[in-house]
Amino acid sequence: MRFIMVAILSVAALGCGVSATKPAPVAEPFTGKWMRCETWQGAEICEYKQLVQRGNRVCGVQRYFATNAYYEQRFVGTAKANVARIEKICGDPGSETDTYCTGRAPSDAEKVGWEASNEKLALCNGRLHGASEGDAPGCGAVSRAAGLPKAKSLKGDGPGPEDLAWLKSCAGGAE
Repeated sequence: MRFIMVAILSVAALGCGVSATKPAPVAEPFTGKWMRCETWQGAEICEYKQLVQRGNRVCGVQRYFATNAYYEQRFVGTAKANVARIEKICGDPGSETDTYCTGRAPSDAEKVGWEASNEKLALCNGRLHGASEGDAPGCGAVSRAAGLPKAKSLKGDGPGPEDLAWLKSCAGGAE
């Protein structure tokens, strides 16, 4: 009798789309890669963000080009709906931070570790938009062409093995 009951419940669960061994996937909209490339002085210049979301925790690495150089950073934030608030950041000193990440600073660096951030990221129309605190755009207010488009690949321009390992570790709760 018990065998028959288990069989009936298993068939009923399959018919309802319920699985006893695999929970339904949870949406993690900030997991992914975003990239934009432009031509500057005859060279292709690409900026990217690669993020991993676990629950409401968002970890990311980014690279952008300014003043004739690339800048790379790591950041940690919290997601709520389509907005992620960046809470702390480190990396190459530039417009985003002036604090090097631990283990990546030159020996004469004055600031090493995490720096507080007031930046936000917003997902609108499949694109990732950056904004300062209080300026996160409503999706109706942004152009469909603005922001970084989602990418399947970063074309070999993405983060290196150390940053990929950090992303995985950060998503697991370590920094």
